[in-house]
Amino acid sequence: MELYPDRRSSGTYWKIRESYYEDGKVKKRNVLYLGKAENVLERFSKPIPEGVELESVPFGPAAVLRWAFEDLGLDDFFTELLDPDRNHDFPAWRKIFLLVWRRFLQDLSMRAAVEEYGGQVFPFWWREDVTTVQRLYQFLGESLSEEKIETAQEELASRVLDGKQVEECHLDTTNYCTYVRDDTEYLRIGKSKDGVVGRRLVGLSLALTEKGLPILSTAYPGNRHDSKLFEGLFKRVCQRIESAGSDLEEVTIVFDRGFDDGDNFDLTQSSDAHVVAGTKRNRVPIKEKINDSDLDEFQLSHETSHGKCYVRDSGRVEIGEYEWRVVLSYHDTTREKIQERMREAKEEAESLLDDLQDKITSGGRGRPITEDGIERKLREVLGKWYETLDWSFEPEERSLKVEGWNKKWGRGYEKAGIHAIVTDHEDWSPSKIARTYFDRNDIESMFHLTKKALVVPVEPPYVKKDHLVRAHLFLVFIGLLCYQHIRQKLPDNMTGEKIKSAIEELRMVIAVEDKSPQFKLANVNERTKPLLSAFELEEYLPE
Repeated sequence: MELYPDRRSSGTYWKIRESYYEDGKVKKRNVLYLGKAENVLERFSKPIPEGVELESVPFGPAAVLRWAFEDLGLDDFFTELLDPDRNHDFPAWRKIFLLVWRRFLQDLSMRAAVEEYGGQVFPFWWREDVTTVQRLYQFLGESLSEEKIETAQEELASRVLDGKQVEECHLDTTNYCTYVRDDTEYLRIGKSKDGVVGRRLVGLSLALTEKGLPILSTAYPGNRHDSKLFEGLFKRVCQRIESAGSDLEEVTIVFDRGFDDGDNFDLTQSSDAHVVAGTKRNRVPIKEKINDSDLDEFQLSHETSHGKCYVRDSGRVEIGEYEWRVVLSYHDTTREKIQERMREAKEEAESLLDDLQDKITSGGRGRPITEDGIERKLREVLGKWYETLDWSFEPEERSLKVEGWNKKWGRGYEKAGIHAIVTDHEDWSPSKIARTYFDRNDIESMFHLTKKALVVPVEPPYVKKDHLVRAHLFLVFIGLLCYQHIRQKLPDNMTGEKIKSAIEELRMVIAVEDKSPQFKLANVNERTKPLLSAFELEEYLPE
């Protein structure tokens, strides 16, 4: 081993490195990150003063996650799966725990995570040395094959469901941008669903029960359309539901219009599961149903954060080889927002046309205005509403004629926000169908957790190889599984933000009396008491 200075423009960072053989060559790898010289000095030179109370350390994220691991039996499970002979000094389940903890409702970078291992409760639980995050990921990448991940997910789904019947299963996909520079099987350049362009993307599918419990997640290549993934995902979801002990005939699988394809709808009919799904507005039979609908015939169903939801039973349509029942719905707040955007786009387009008309009339310097140039600018302003404006340009006469907004504009404005839902449920009310479909917003919240709320985000820049990508997305699944398992034990009125705030607020104070450390919980109040009563976290205080 050697003490290695990593010199950068921001300063010198010290690391401990070791040599190893791979493919007949000697290579170097980091064993421990120490930080700048002042960090090394602070860590190793300051003795613990006697008779004083030390600074409190974060306790909630580690303790709550530890409870979830124990309650689900993940300690023994991951040991048997990844290290049955128990050959490793630092057990496999602890490696997984630390990697999930690193981003479990807290924003710790790779560097900060290594530093915090020694600054929080872990030295009191486990005396073993903790290696670098890179080494932990490398262990996972080498240990978690696709077959092992499939086996593990199947077992974890059974544990978290605990024999309960799945009534609804919500299926969706998303993608995440990374900082990887080269294409791999999973990492492909494209435009992310967050609007980021030009980076490598990795895709993640997720299936949740009606209670938000994840039962399936799958890595797939980025920059692929959802409809092309549906066949494999749908079959795997059905298999997973059955392997977890649920009767597929009692399950309704819910998915959005991103999966819309005639063959995909046909595929669902080969399964015993029921379907509630969104479909594209531009399908001819769907478009006809929307255009023929009368807003006065819609009835109030329920109210959500998107406003009041109105529904209308609209008969049947043929999609693929089968007929489907159609329910139309809209949220009043969403509808008003779309109409506002349409008015703004219309005003901007009319202002643009006036400016172009002035330039054509006055002539002057600059490139001459062309039909292609006018179309490009109008498309930038109007987007999908471009076809609602009738105009023409005569280059020779330098004449721009605006005939006005056609019937498509009036129809689009009147029917703004109307959503088509199809199902094979014949006895459900339109209200129940709409509620079931829009309950899929929970899956959007889960994707949000993996992107913004820091439950194991999917975009660490150092995960560059496919086997590590696959392992990392498995960590995402574990993180969401534990988070939802924790939520099930807490009162229903505790929102995600309240849960996160309470977990972060709970801290541990370390005091030294007669050279003996004492440990106590800090910030025990009305916000954190539900955690203490639900999980008995005092048991995780060091003795």
